[in-house]
Amino acid sequence: MRDSSKPTALTIAGLDPSGGAGVVADTTTFAALGCHPMAVITSLTYQNESGVFGANHQSAQVVRDQIEPLLQQPIHGVKTGMLPNREVIDEVARFFADGALPAPVVDPVMISTSGHRLMEDDAVDSFLSSLIHSALLITPNIPEAERLTNLEIKSETDMRQAADKLRRLGARSVLIKGGHMNDQDAVDLLDHQGTVAVFRAERVRDVNVHGTGCMLSAAIAAGVAKKLELERAVREAKAFVLDVILSRVKNK
Repeated sequence: MRDSSKPTALTIAGLDPSGGAGVVADTTTFAALGCHPMAVITSLTYQNESGVFGANHQSAQVVRDQIEPLLQQPIHGVKTGMLPNREVIDEVARFFADGALPAPVVDPVMISTSGHRLMEDDAVDSFLSSLIHSALLITPNIPEAERLTNLEIKSETDMRQAADKLRRLGARSVLIKGGHMNDQDAVDLLDHQGTVAVFRAERVRDVNVHGTGCMLSAAIAAGVAKKLELERAVREAKAFVLDVILSRVKNK
């Protein structure tokens, strides 16, 4: 039974059976941060921590059928993860456009770390034309931001330009994750309605933590569900993910 004293947070994403990413990582994060977790599955993936080997995507109707019963109770925060094709993106976007669900934190999951494509090529246009306009925040990593903007990102200046372009394409706020750059520090850049905040931290090397992007966007959505201001939600989410990474380094 749901604890009504806790805010609810919903993830709409793929299932990673290994539990490292996708809805399992999201719901675990929600619960750790004091939210009641709910999940809608968009795709059943076949993967472990070393890679993705395939996927069975749910139809747009199946995704809708999962969401609709959940609307009978309050939902305070939402994140989206793997939305594999145009039909699913358009179906999910309707719930946000109609106001049935609160504006989401959108993690544009496109390609797995092992190189498996998680969003069909023709779905990117739907992402940009329908979903991005409803998002509270989008959280692309460097390759995803490059794919969405057709810009090469090699520096913090490039990150600023890409974030600005994504806002001009319709995003309200953009968090570009700089983990794919090889700088000494790990740098993430938040452009919140034109106001830029840069988050710097010492890069943790020699550890590969599967699903950190999922955890980060889920943690931000949990902060939003708890009515934190966006920049504070991002800051606290980053601290949460860093704690997870450092605990895994310690236990290696």
